[in-house]
Amino acid sequence: MRWIVCLITLSLAAGSAAESTGLPRLGEHTFVPVTDLEEPFLVTQVETRISLGRAINASVPIIDLADSNILGTTEADLLVAGIGFIYQHRVKDWLAVNVDLFTFGRIGTSTNTLLAEGVTGGLGYDIGWLMRIHQSRSFLLSGSLDLGNRAGTFVNLADWASGILEGTDVPLVRSRTSLGGSGGLRAAWGLSRRFGLLGDLTVFYRESFDGKGENEWDSDIRAAFSYDAQSDLKIPLGLALTGGYYEDAASSGESVEVWMWSLRLGLQGRDDFTIGLNFTTTYSTLGYNGNDMTLNQTTIDMRYYF
Repeated sequence: MRWIVCLITLSLAAGSAAESTGLPRLGEHTFVPVTDLEEPFLVTQVETRISLGRAINASVPIIDLADSNILGTTEADLLVAGIGFIYQHRVKDWLAVNVDLFTFGRIGTSTNTLLAEGVTGGLGYDIGWLMRIHQSRSFLLSGSLDLGNRAGTFVNLADWASGILEGTDVPLVRSRTSLGGSGGLRAAWGLSRRFGLLGDLTVFYRESFDGKGENEWDSDIRAAFSYDAQSDLKIPLGLALTGGYYEDAASSGESVEVWMWSLRLGLQGRDDFTIGLNFTTTYSTLGYNGNDMTLNQTTIDMRYYF
């Protein structure tokens, strides 16, 4: 941890903060901030997020605690929640440093789901550097490097009960940390006053979070369409559509494909402040025995630009 703090200190000491411009702009377009995509803009900002979601069309095993046999499957009822805080500091015209602190939780809200999936909770942080590679009047390309750590607690009632019946010592509560790093490219293109495009390509290397899977390389690619509606509707409203694909090996022995799409509605009447409501859906085979699982999530986020 000390060496990470030293790197941040050296980065901040490299120079005083360059002049910031508030909401990010390229050409004539003012971009709508997007929570489901890593942005390329080197601005000084503070962001807070609160999210709540629920899994649908998922399935979990029905476990007979008398002999630990699986009797069948039933529809899952999972609730997920998270809180995040992000600070990014623009050190130079070409360099920004950011810190991301977050906490998250997952719990089964029915008896079968609680037995099969248990309770998962944790917190973590990411330290990142964002570097400008190329910029013109309407286009920006940046590179990113991030290091992170996650600490989680897992409560698994089914494994614990089975251990009692089998006479083995299976802990009810397990704790684990997971280290990881990533690097990628981020781009933005201001097409016109109304429209803009965003893109993000990231490669990860990370440890299995729950200890059951393997450490693997994963990839993440996303794109977003930004629409500044003020010209047409005469109100300070922005809309963004995001779609993406990534691989997740955090809780399985092999990478699982995940598809996501989201819609953001944001109020951005001020140059230094914006608040938005995000609706995100992810589709994957992360459910029991490779079954499909869909997660719908709603996020409220606020950003203040210096």
